[in-house]
Amino acid sequence: MTDAWLNAFGAGLNIGVDAPTAVVGNGLGNSVGGSVVASGDQHVGDSGHYNGFGPVNVAVDVPTLVAGNGVGNTIGGDAAAFGGQEVGGQDHSFHASTPFGGVNVAVETPTLIAGNGAFNAIGGNVEAVGLQHVADHGFLHA
Repeated sequence: MTDAWLNAFGAGLNIGVDAPTAVVGNGLGNSVGGSVVASGDQHVGDSGHYNGFGPVNVAVDVPTLVAGNGVGNTIGGDAAAFGGQEVGGQDHSFHASTPFGGVNVAVETPTLIAGNGAFNAIGGNVEAVGLQHVADHGFLHA
């Protein structure tokens, strides 16, 4: 939340980049005894009151997993790349001087490359999952 005097200048500019990366068990004859996970979770945007032009929120969430590629590699559990983000504040945007609201931009690309090659084994699930929520939950008074 910003100080009240900052709202006169159009408060709220939030930028977030979340890029968890796991590179595990690639090559020849590697063994990973459990799960391999790259997990990203971010919340970009304030919960506050804005005047002027209001918030601008930008977020990039790129969980990447590269595991068990090559020859004879074993992953004993799940291989998963999870991305979760919420972009835009839970605000009450009182825009008395202008009808402009929040601008929200989000990019989410969970990527998983696992078990490619010869004689590789993954003992659990293989998942690349992205969950995102992009928008303000505020109300606008022009």
